[in-house]
Amino acid sequence: MPSMGPVDLKEYDALRIRVMELEAQVAFLMKHLNLTYQPPADDFEEKLREMVRQGKAIEAIKLYVQKTGASLEEAKRHLTG
Repeated sequence: MPSMGPVDLKEYDALRIRVMELEAQVAFLMKHLNLTYQPPADDFEEKLREMVRQGKAIEAIKLYVQKTGASLEEAKRHLTG
C-alpha cells in the first residue's frame, strides 16, 4: 500500500468501516429473507465464442489478451483450438 498522509488514512479507515457496515447489513437481509448469494455467471467465454462465430476473431483475441494478460499466441490457441 502506498504511503498515506493522516487525512488519507482517516478517509481509508472511514471507508473501510462503512464497507464493513454495508456487508453486515447485506448479510442480515440475506439471512432474514432466507436468501443465498449466487455470483453472476461468467459469460466471458460465451461472448468470445460468439465473437468468433460472427467473424470477429481478431477482436475476440484482443479482448482475451486484455482480460487475461495472455500472449497473442496463447489467446489465438485458446480461441481457435
